[in-house]
Amino acid sequence: MTVLLRNMQADDLARVYRIQSQVYATEMVEAAELLANRLATAPACAWVAEQDQQLAAYLAAYPSLNGRISALGQDFQVAQPANALYLHDMAVAPEQAGKGLARTLLEFALTYARQQGWQYACLVSVQSTRAYWQRLGFLEQTELNQEQIAKLATYMGPAYYMSRRL
Repeated sequence: MTVLLRNMQADDLARVYRIQSQVYATEMVEAAELLANRLATAPACAWVAEQDQQLAAYLAAYPSLNGRISALGQDFQVAQPANALYLHDMAVAPEQAGKGLARTLLEFALTYARQQGWQYACLVSVQSTRAYWQRLGFLEQTELNQEQIAKLATYMGPAYYMSRRL
């Protein structure tokens, strides 16, 4: 299996939206226009994995601060300076599941974050993925201020803010 990792481009967004719509609960799917805005906001932190010249997975992230949560459906708020890579959205096309694409994208992103000198990676775990992220070294952060608790509450179902040191 040959996998090509590259920066996401605007012409990838239709496929990214399609994958998002296939793997997330309807209430968690974010608008296509928002995906485009986020790509424009943090293009260096958006990646795709291609297999056999087909977009098979993606990861949308941005420079942030450890402890700062991104609300569902909101534009990215890029931190200057940043100390963390916020992993907002990672998904694998259902027909590509189980091939290690998510892990490959994650390792690529964490390497990028280390190269930037950032100390953390953080995310909101949704749709029963907490154990998955824990296996990858992420720990749930429960000491959140009221603003961050409110942002976490924008996610449907149980949602957990998690981070790890790089």
